[in-house]
Amino acid sequence: MSEPAVSDIELEDIRREMDAIDDGLLNLLERRFAATGHVRAIKSKNGALGSSAFRPAREATILRRLLSRTDSLVPAELMVRLWRSIFSVSMQNQAQISIHISKKLSTSMGLRLRIRDHFGTFPVEEYRDEAQALMQVNASPGDICIVETESPWVDAFVQGKAGQARVVACLPFLRDDIVPKLLVFGHSPPEPTGDDETLIVSDGKLPRDFSPAPLWQIKQGARRVSCLPGFLSDHESPLVGLNRSNAQLGLKVAGRYPSPFEIKS
Repeated sequence: MSEPAVSDIELEDIRREMDAIDDGLLNLLERRFAATGHVRAIKSKNGALGSSAFRPAREATILRRLLSRTDSLVPAELMVRLWRSIFSVSMQNQAQISIHISKKLSTSMGLRLRIRDHFGTFPVEEYRDEAQALMQVNASPGDICIVETESPWVDAFVQGKAGQARVVACLPFLRDDIVPKLLVFGHSPPEPTGDDETLIVSDGKLPRDFSPAPLWQIKQGARRVSCLPGFLSDHESPLVGLNRSNAQLGLKVAGRYPSPFEIKS
């Protein structure tokens, strides 16, 4: 009987090592989900279970840290998918979260796949239009509403259909265009990450010399949506000064969210 080739022995050693790594990964995931259970228990004690379990700032900070590792052999797309799946399961372990969208958004298979990639198996509920979808997240603070960036959501938002909900994230997380495809409305507490964007709605154009200059702008009827760099407040400079000197703009902050991550080549 012939002896196994040296290469076959080496392969078996590598496979055993990979099996051990897989077991280690599973053990780590079990520890992470157990930690999520502790978070739920703490929230149950202090009455915070009814608040939003979605923490886009925390997630963005984690993903940016992992993606910034220049020595990583893991492709960026795979890393984001893996950790987003972990985040989604963790959120579902803390609370039942539904996603509200318009019927028009539901017909776009590409956008639905983006939502599924980011939020996993969260239940998705469809409504006649963006206004009705925004009203649902107003009524259920733990839920989220997702709208197409260039869909007619602005008027409904200005009319107060979303209540206190604001844009708290954008998709995709890995930037593939200047203007994000989707905006996520929710009641997550606004938390600066050090690399953020502020979305404002105005009745007309911003002054040409306004600083900071918008990263992008889109027009919706008589209104404009402008994305400004930074974590800005309408009670502080420069937005408070813009409001005072250009009251006719009817400036309204639609939200603040972590900037999409750009992979450096």
